[in-house]
Amino acid sequence: MSEIFAVHVVHPAQVRPTEFICRKLPQAEKHAAELSNDPGVLAAGVTRFVVDEPGTRQAAALYVRGVKQRLPYVSDDRTIQANGSGN
Repeated sequence: MSEIFAVHVVHPAQVRPTEFICRKLPQAEKHAAELSNDPGVLAAGVTRFVVDEPGTRQAAALYVRGVKQRLPYVSDDRTIQANGSGN
């Protein structure tokens, strides 16, 4: 099984396409945590995929202002609030 991790950035009006792809979760999480502190960014998420296996997409991490959020993170609110470390 070959895993990859994709980092996506959430802005107020859009979720941007994949920003970064790597083979190791810690590297993806570090990049997402850094991106989540950029001006205008609400959050940065990491998604796990298994290469050549459709349907394996899975949320791996979500960062808001550098703080890892609990998964799954579900909100009807259009603003994202830090809820502490988790997952």
